[in-house]
Amino acid sequence: MTNARFVLLLSFLALLLLPAQLRAWDGPQETVRVVYRDFGAYMQRQPDGRYQGFLVEYLEEIARRAHLRLEAVDGKNWPRSLRMLEQGEADLLPGVLYTPERAQKMLFPALPAGNTFITLSVRAEDGRYDHARPSAFNGMRVGAVLQSRATAIFEDFARAHEVAVTVVPFLSASAMLAALRQGEVDGAVVSYLGRGLPYKPVLRLAAEPFYVAIAPHKAYLLAGINAAQRGLTRENPRYGLELSQKYLAAPEKGRTSFTREEESFIKNTRPITVAYAPDAAPLQYQDPQTGLFAGTAREIFTQLEQRSGLRFHYVPMPQHRALELAAKGEIDAIACLTGDFFQDKKLPLRTTRPYLRTLSVRVSRTDAPPAPVARVALQEGLLLSGQVAASLPDSRIVYRQSLRACLDDLTAGRADAVYTNLHMARALLTETPYAGLRMAVLPNCVSDLRIGLSPLADHRLFTILDKCLQTLPDQDIDAPVLAALPAPSGVSLTEFIRQNPATAMGGTVALSALLVALLSCALAVKSCSKRRVETQLYRDALTGLPNLEKFREDCARLLEDGQERYALLMGDMVQFKTVNDQLGFSRGDEVLRAYSSILQGRVSAAERCGRVSSDVFVLLLRYSGWEQLSTRMGQMESALDAWRRSQDLPYKISTVYGAYEVISSEGNDVQRMLDLANYARHEAKRMPNTRLLLYGEQMRQEALLHQELNSRLETALTNGELEAWYQAKVDMRTGSIIGAEALVRWNHPTRGLLTPGSFIPLFERNGMVTGIDLYIFEQTCKALHSWRLRNLPTHTISCNFSRLHFDRQDFPNQLAAIAARYDVPHALLEVEITESAIMKNPEAAWMQIIQLKQMGFKTAIDDFGTGYSSLGLVQMLNADVIKIDRSFVQRDLPGQRAQVVLGNIIRLALELDMAVICEGVETAEQAAILMRLGCFKAQGFFYARPEPEREFEARLALQPF
Repeated sequence: MTNARFVLLLSFLALLLLPAQLRAWDGPQETVRVVYRDFGAYMQRQPDGRYQGFLVEYLEEIARRAHLRLEAVDGKNWPRSLRMLEQGEADLLPGVLYTPERAQKMLFPALPAGNTFITLSVRAEDGRYDHARPSAFNGMRVGAVLQSRATAIFEDFARAHEVAVTVVPFLSASAMLAALRQGEVDGAVVSYLGRGLPYKPVLRLAAEPFYVAIAPHKAYLLAGINAAQRGLTRENPRYGLELSQKYLAAPEKGRTSFTREEESFIKNTRPITVAYAPDAAPLQYQDPQTGLFAGTAREIFTQLEQRSGLRFHYVPMPQHRALELAAKGEIDAIACLTGDFFQDKKLPLRTTRPYLRTLSVRVSRTDAPPAPVARVALQEGLLLSGQVAASLPDSRIVYRQSLRACLDDLTAGRADAVYTNLHMARALLTETPYAGLRMAVLPNCVSDLRIGLSPLADHRLFTILDKCLQTLPDQDIDAPVLAALPAPSGVSLTEFIRQNPATAMGGTVALSALLVALLSCALAVKSCSKRRVETQLYRDALTGLPNLEKFREDCARLLEDGQERYALLMGDMVQFKTVNDQLGFSRGDEVLRAYSSILQGRVSAAERCGRVSSDVFVLLLRYSGWEQLSTRMGQMESALDAWRRSQDLPYKISTVYGAYEVISSEGNDVQRMLDLANYARHEAKRMPNTRLLLYGEQMRQEALLHQELNSRLETALTNGELEAWYQAKVDMRTGSIIGAEALVRWNHPTRGLLTPGSFIPLFERNGMVTGIDLYIFEQTCKALHSWRLRNLPTHTISCNFSRLHFDRQDFPNQLAAIAARYDVPHALLEVEITESAIMKNPEAAWMQIIQLKQMGFKTAIDDFGTGYSSLGLVQMLNADVIKIDRSFVQRDLPGQRAQVVLGNIIRLALELDMAVICEGVETAEQAAILMRLGCFKAQGFFYARPEPEREFEARLALQPF
C-alpha cells in the first residue's frame, strides 16, 4: 500500500508538468443558450435563421476554448434579450455594456470582448448636422433603444450640454434604424454598426467596452470563460483587431473642416508640446529600443497629425509633473488624461471629448483577503489614485512613480492592493513576475481618456483637436486599442528552472518514474475514475446530497415492500432569490449547504432527501398523519431560521413544500409522485401564508381536468367547441347598446359549458392562451362581417389579449391580417389588455399600443384600478378606453372615499379624451351613483349577461339604427 501511494504521488507530480491541453478532461461539452439579436455587423440574422458577425465569431472561439457547445436563441430585440438572461431563459448574452446595476443581475468576465463607440448617427445624405456643435442638435427627434446603456450615455450628454432633443424609444435597434431610414426620426443613438450602412455619425461619445454577460444561474461558467479569454489574448493578441477589420472597418472619411482662424493657427503655429507618461503601457509609454513615444495614445496623435496638419513634440514625464507644467503653460497638452467629466473640471485644464473609456481595477495577490485593504500602493499624479485614497480613509497609502513599482510592492508583500486602469493591468499582468496576481473590476469607477490642454494654450488648439476626435473614423481608434494588447511572452527553460527550482527537481524525479508509475497505477486510476463518475452521476456537487436521479432510485427501493407509510415532498425557499441578488451567490451557496445539513441530520436511515436544482429539494419521509408531518417540517424551517440568525442574514428564509401521500395500491411510480408533489408545491405558492400543502382529491380532480383540457385544446379549436359570447356595453342614460365585449366559452362535449376561469389560467401558464385569444378575435371578425352584410347595427367589439402577445413584435400585424380577411374596419375592433399585464413590461405594451392605434384599432386598459401604478399608466399610455374594475363598483362604491377616488379618475380620463366604462354594474343604485360621478357607460348583469352570438344578434336587431 505504501508503494502504491508513492507511485500515485510520483504520477501526480508528473501530471503537473504536462501541458494543460493534455491534462484537460475531455468529457462531453456543456450546452449553453446564447441569446442573439439583430445588431449590425456584431450580430446579423441570415435568411436560414443562423447568426453571423463579430460577436458570433468571437463567442464561438471562446466556446471552443471553454469546452462549451452554443445553442442560439433568438432574442428579437434588446429589452427581450436582457429579460431572457435575467429570468434564466438564456445563459449568455453578448454585446452588453457594463453598469453597476446590471452587475447586480448578471456576471461580467474580467476582460471585454471589444470596444464600441456610442454615436448619434443620421442618414448618410442628411447634411444638416455634419461636424455640428452640440447646440445644432436642438429640436432633433432622436431614436433610442429602451433599457440601453447607449441611451443613458446620450441623455447624460444632452443634459450636460443643455441640448433639447425629443427622445423616441424603440424596442430594437433594427426598428429604430428602419424609422431613421424612413425619416420618422432625425437621428439614432446607436453603437457603431459596421461598414456599408446608409448612416453616418455626427456625434461620437466615448468608446465603451462590451462584454459577454453570464446569467446568475450559470455562475460556474465564469472561470472557464475568463480562462478562455486570457488564453486567446496570450496566443493571438490581434484576434479582436482582425475581427474588427473583417466586420467593422469603414471607408476612410474626408478631411475635417476648419474655420479660417483655425487654418491660420495650423499654418503658423510652432510644434505643440505634448507630455506623456513613459511607463503607462499600453496606453502611453517610451519605447525601450527607440526612446520614442509609443502606445494607444501615440497612435491617436498620429491620426490627429494627419487629419489636422498640426505638428507635435512629445516629452516623457511623470503625470504629476505634467499637470504642474501644463498649469503654468510650459507645455501645451497632456496626451492621456484619465477621469470622468466632473473630475476633469476640478483640474486647471481644458479637456477634449473622450477618445476611449476604460474600466478601473483592483490588483491583489491570490492569497490576500478581499477586504479590508490595509496597505495600498498607488501611482502618483493620477485622478484614480486620488479617488481611491479618498474612498479608503483607514488604509495606509504609499505613492510610487510607476505602476510597475506599485506591483513590485504587491508581489513583495509590502502592499495588499494596487489600483489602476484595465488596459495597463492587462498589459503588465501578462509578464512573468506578475502572472500570479488577480484582477477585479471596480463597478463604480469608469474613466474617460481625454487630451488635457493648458489653460494658457490658444483656444483654437482646443477646437481643432476636438473636431478631429469627433470626425476620426471608428477603426482608427479601435485599431490601436486592440493592437496595443501585449504579445505573449515566452519563458526559457533556464529561466523556468531558476524561478521554480523545487518544481523542476520534482519534475525530473517524476518523469524518471513515469513509465513505472503509469503501469503500476492503471488499475487504481480505473477504480478511482469509476468512483468519481458515480459521484458525479449521483451526488450534488455543492451540497453533497443525492441528486434527483439517485433520489428516485433510492425511493423506488424503499417503497418496494409497501410496509411503511410515506409522504413524498418537493419544496423550495421563498426568499432565496433575494439572498442571491442582494448578498451574492457565495452567500446563497452557504444557505443551500446549511439547509442540506439540516435535512441530512433530520432524516432517518429509512428516509431520503435530495437536491433537484437551485433551491429545490425533495424528501421521502415516514407519514403517520398530517399534524405530525406539518410539525416536523416546521421544525426543519425553524432550524434554518436559527442558523440564519446566527449568521446575521437580514432576510427570513422560509420554505414552501407540496406533499403527496404515497398510496401502495397505486404502484411505485416515483416520477408521477414527484409531479403531483410539485403540482401541490405550485398551488401552495399561489395561496397566501401556506407553507405545506397536501395533494388531495380536489387538487387531483383539478389536475385531471387540466390534463384533459390541455390535450383537447387543439381538437376543440378545430371542432369549434370554443365559442365567442358577447356581453353588451350600454349607455346608462338610455339603455342603448354602444358596444360589446367578446368572451370565450368552451362547449365541452362531456363537461358541458366551461367558463374562462376554469381553463384560461391554465393556458396562460403554459402559453397556449395566445391561440385562444386569436381564435376568439377571428370569431368576432366573422360575426362583424356577417352583421354588416345583413345590415344589423354594428358597434365596437372588444377582445381580451394575454400579456404574452405584447412580447411579440408581429402582434399588430397578426390582428390586421385577420381583420383584412373578413373586411372588418379596424375602428370596430378594440384590443383589451389588463393593467396588471401592462405592468409586467410597460415599455413593450406602450410600443404595441402605439402601433395598434396607428393602424386604427381602438385600445382599452382592462381591470383598471387593481394595480399599483394606475395614474402612471394614464399618463404614459394613450389608450382610448379605461374599464374600471368591478371591485370598485361592487365592493367599494357605496363608500364616500371610494366615490371621491373614482370621480377623480373619471374626470382625469375624460380630460385626457379617454372613454370610461364601469364593469360589474348589477343594481340600479350602482348605476345611479356612477352617473352622478360622470360615468355614463357600463357593462354588467343589470343590463345584460354574456350570451351566445345568436342571442346577441337578436338583441342587436331590436336596436334602432
